[in-house]
Amino acid sequence: MADETGPKVDKPAEHFELPKDVVKDGKLSEQEKKDALDTWEQDARQLLTASNEGMPGPQERVERRDTHRLDEGVKAKEKIGETPNPKPSH
Repeated sequence: MADETGPKVDKPAEHFELPKDVVKDGKLSEQEKKDALDTWEQDARQLLTASNEGMPGPQERVERRDTHRLDEGVKAKEKIGETPNPKPSH
């Protein structure tokens, strides 16, 4: 049987509706949850940065709900005792 956790960690937005759903997943270890939320946070930051610079890709339409994903990810990380990644300086 193939390991199902890898894709959940590598592309969490494809497997979970909300970041808090990562925290609730009983099949992921604490480290896998942290890694998945780190990935989600990084992806959200990159999408918002690209959007702010007027460069979203053709399939990267930024919707209003997307701007809240970063905040949801930060809150989910806090639930497992993690801190958000610092915003990269420009």
